[in-house]
Amino acid sequence: MDKRFLGCLGCTGVAAIVVLLFPAAALFGFLMGILPGIFLGLAPSLFVYLVAWWGLRWVALKFESLAGFDLNARIIRWTANLLAFAIIAAFAVVTPLAINAPLQQQIAELQATDVQLPGTIKLPAIVAVELPKSYAGGKGKPPYCEGLCLRLLFNGVVSRVIAAEIGHDGNIEPASSYRIERRDQCPQPDFTALPIVWPGERWVEKGRPAGMENRVRARILAGECLVREVGRIEDAEAVISFRELKKGLARFLGPWTLRLDTVSAKRLEIIEPGGRVLYRRTEVTAEPLIVPLMTTAQAGLLTTVTYAGWARATTETSPLGPNGRDVLPGLLGKAARPPDFPDAAGPQ
Repeated sequence: MDKRFLGCLGCTGVAAIVVLLFPAAALFGFLMGILPGIFLGLAPSLFVYLVAWWGLRWVALKFESLAGFDLNARIIRWTANLLAFAIIAAFAVVTPLAINAPLQQQIAELQATDVQLPGTIKLPAIVAVELPKSYAGGKGKPPYCEGLCLRLLFNGVVSRVIAAEIGHDGNIEPASSYRIERRDQCPQPDFTALPIVWPGERWVEKGRPAGMENRVRARILAGECLVREVGRIEDAEAVISFRELKKGLARFLGPWTLRLDTVSAKRLEIIEPGGRVLYRRTEVTAEPLIVPLMTTAQAGLLTTVTYAGWARATTETSPLGPNGRDVLPGLLGKAARPPDFPDAAGPQ
């Protein structure tokens, strides 16, 4: 074995051991420069590929020697080098492609029934909004009238919104019905502690806070009370549902598992009574293996997730955004815009 190759193999092997035992070493490598960090992340796979290349090259040279090929020694060495490299490259490319194929099939199956309609959807007078439990309500509290619910009511698009939670088991839990009633004094409404901000909306307008929640609070102070009552999903003339269909495994839960099911899916639907689907869009995220097959080390200053394993990419198809905020403005048109302040809202 050539001394230079032996030295390269030794350095790569030491780096591989270091990063496998201490994945955070890759972070310190990036702090010293991009190339040291990249080298440490790739060291385990690079070491294996170098060993495999040398072994295949040795076999090829022995085969050519035993076969008695009457060729120049340099040509024989180059042929062995290229043959070993071609075998390693083929393995590194074909393996992740074959393993990623089922993930692509899952994505196609999850999105096979999607329904995309041109233009905006006109909503009926009574609409139900179903959201995951983590968004829809607080502990021990009824479902909130979340961002979409507030927009539909205070824009005068619907007369009633039935807010419901989708439990962790996928079932719909008891719902609340919300409507607007004009009174001289309104009770203090419950709002979610972490409202979802929709893209492109301004926080300040004409020198005053212009967030959606500020607009709604101003309307309530002006006498447009948000009234909550017991609700039933069966009373809705259309249902807007945002739910999680599938939760895939994170890459750090199986860093050395080649066949890791990383596919996650969320779906936004608008359905009429009887099950007729007006709109359906499925957001699918996955973490397929990178081609060619290689290793990586992940660590960070602001995260406790530290691991070494197979390198994976992150793919996202048909994105929806939190609670569908990225597509609802185009889907519902003016119905989904931020409500006006009281001085611009006009009579209700």
